Amino acid sequence: MAFGLFQLLAGKLHFGIILGWVTMASMFLYVVFNMLAGKNGNLDMYKCLSLIGYCMLPIVMLSAFSLFVPQGGMVIMVITGLFVIWSTRVCTGLVVELANCGDEHRGLITYACFLIYMLFSLLVIF
Repeated sequence: MAFGLFQLLAGKLHFGIILGWVTMASMFLYVVFNMLAGKNGNLDMYKCLSLIGYCMLPIVMLSAFSLFVPQGGMVIMVITGLFVIWSTRVCTGLVVELANCGDEHRGLITYACFLIYMLFSLLVIF
């Protein structure tokens, strides 16, 4: 809700897009992790949805911060990169901690999380 509100304050109406992307991102993380883990996968859809939402807080902060920074400049790009890395690192750490066999696939889980949060940051930038 806060992400949608900050986007609305920036003049962008993205409520439906945010809801759809969160749903698809949760399913994406669920499928990717359970395909990597095989029969040992214990990450259910509820945990994936909770992880996506909780680790979205840096992106929400980026959205609030972007209200005060000129759009299209190098400053917002660098700040966006830092916030995406922060979200990715937190999400990856939580997935690996919650899952029994996640440590051996840390790089692939990191890549999936990076794609998810980069997608949401594109809403903030453009």
